[in-house]
Amino acid sequence: MRFFKPDRPVSTVGALADLRNVLRIRHRYQFWFLIAAAVTTGLVLFGFYKDSYFEKPYKREIVYFQNWRADRTVDEIIAQQKIDEPIRQKRIAEQKAKAEKKKREYKKIDDKLKEYGI
Repeated sequence: MRFFKPDRPVSTVGALADLRNVLRIRHRYQFWFLIAAAVTTGLVLFGFYKDSYFEKPYKREIVYFQNWRADRTVDEIIAQQKIDEPIRQKRIAEQKAKAEKKKREYKKIDDKLKEYGI
């Protein structure tokens, strides 16, 4: 015997009528347990939904590079390096500042944990 019979399609009206008949024979206290179970399940699912958010630890940025001519002179190379050097130094300084900030944050957490004896 099959659960779904091929000659009779599943209808939502019949399913709702079956649900109503099942709920009609239940006791009143069982409805309160049904509501409590639904609310508890909803709270757990909502907690998972809220906890699933996290900020990306990095920013996506496209890094372009320059194509240089093969016949550049040494003077042109040195001139371009003089232009690029302050930009590179600034980027290195920003990275060091971020690393130092992160180091201070971890130090603060470590100090707190040491206070608790961990």
